[in-house]
Amino acid sequence: MKYLFLIISIALSFQGFSQTECDIQNHYGDFIKIAKESSKDGKEYLGQYFVKADDKYCFAEFVNNKNSANFIYFLLEGYCPSYRPDDLLKIEDDAALQSAYIAQLQEDSLFNALMLELTAKAIDKTVPKDTITMNTLLDFAVKYFYVPGISEDGYYQGKVCGGRINGIKATEAERKPFLEVFASSSIIKHYQGEEYNMYNELVGAVKELYKINLGIDKEERLLRAQGAVYFQMFNNKNLREMLLFEYELNKEYLPFVLRDQ
Repeated sequence: MKYLFLIISIALSFQGFSQTECDIQNHYGDFIKIAKESSKDGKEYLGQYFVKADDKYCFAEFVNNKNSANFIYFLLEGYCPSYRPDDLLKIEDDAALQSAYIAQLQEDSLFNALMLELTAKAIDKTVPKDTITMNTLLDFAVKYFYVPGISEDGYYQGKVCGGRINGIKATEAERKPFLEVFASSSIIKHYQGEEYNMYNELVGAVKELYKINLGIDKEERLLRAQGAVYFQMFNNKNLREMLLFEYELNKEYLPFVLRDQ
């Protein structure tokens, strides 16, 4: 239901822009590719990757930029429910595999609605960018510093997330895909960075949990631990500075404008 509401909302907002000047949706295959790969244990999986788009396309500068391409990649990973890798793995011919993959992308109403919005705001600039506060961005960003469980020995299990295992669904009634993608991709980029090390920030936050008894019941203790980490990361200076650094680096290609307050 959340995805359906999101699709309808975007469709209503962009009725007047169904035909943008830059038709990226009919050209996914010109810069998005898929190929079968094999893991060390011989198991096949699909690798999605980007290639350089021809300069003749109006979207070429956008998708050929490493940072904006990474933004689209995270949209693919998290907001393309029609992507069915099990079906695609059955296809032996490489050309047929690529064709079936692109067809799935073009048939996905959620992914295409988001790409339509991204195109209108960041490439064509026919629609004003959203204005987002740093506090709103942080509200989503902290949910990727997750405590998924408590071990049998009573230790908190911390995880820096970039995929589907995070606290977003359990805490956010209204999803904001572009903020989620920007936050998660930035955090993963600086997972163990030299200047901003998000792994170390999470370790520090989890260590703080042991200073207070958060509960006897394990489930209640876990919920309190998750909330405590969210609050610590919300006030984490390095996380805030990292997000601002990434915004300044990528703001030309982002569909929103960030205000500090």
